[in-house]
Parts: sequence; structure tokens; C-alpha cells
Amino acid sequence: MKLLFSLTFLMISCSGSPQKSKEDAEQPKTTAPSIVGRIASVSKAGQFVLIQKYGPGFLPANALYQSRGSDGRTSSLRPSGERVRDFFAADLLSGNPQKGDAVLAYPMPKTEKDTDEIPPETPNAPPSNRPGLPTKIEQTGPQP
Repeated sequence: MKLLFSLTFLMISCSGSPQKSKEDAEQPKTTAPSIVGRIASVSKAGQFVLIQKYGPGFLPANALYQSRGSDGRTSSLRPSGERVRDFFAADLLSGNPQKGDAVLAYPMPKTEKDTDEIPPETPNAPPSNRPGLPTKIEQTGPQP
């Protein structure tokens, strides 16, 4: 019995997680689309839609949005940033969406220039040289 236990322990300790090769590590990850919600309503003018998001949170950032109908219709959407609970407004860029169409998000890969931080403002930046804008405040009226 001790022999069986020691052989089992030896086999378990020798089998580890497989190591990734350099080729696997260098290949970029594929960005598969994910279903984030459905079209809850379409404006009568057809200029925007309301997306009902599945699950909590916000719509994914840095993504392209598309709606797909069961009959193969597609439309391109751009979220406008307006939100009420789990409903998000989105501008209609192209296509003919209908209520109930699935909304997919296609993640865009980050580039070296993309950062999640907002660059800080420079407090000592030179004043604007645009015509018509004063570069210093002039006092009007009597001076003491």
C-alpha cells in the first residue's frame, strides 16, 4: 500500500503545468466578439438605439459595437455615453437595427500609444496665440 501511495505521489509531483513555448508567448491573443446586450428600442427617426446591457457594469471601453439580427442584418453602433440603469444610448452609424437584435462588442487591441491615463495639464504652458483672444487681462476704468 505504501508503494502504491509513493508511486502516486511521485507521478503527481512530476506532472506539472505545461510550460508555454516562446512562440505561444509572442503570438497576440485573439479578440473574439462578445455579446454585451440587446437592442431594447430604436428611435422613430432611426438615429439612435437603446442597448439593454446583460449583467452589471458599463459597456466595454475600446471596442467596436455591432448589432446582428436573426436574419443576418447588421448595423454599426457608437455608444454616446448616456446611461439609465442598464440601458445605454448609442448612435446609429449604419444599418437597420430592430428591437431584440443582439449587440456585440469587438475589442480593439491596445497599441503602444494607448494608455488608460489622462495626460496631466501643463501649468506653465504659454498662452494661446490665437487672434482675437487676449493674452493678459487689461483693467478698464479709472486706476488709482
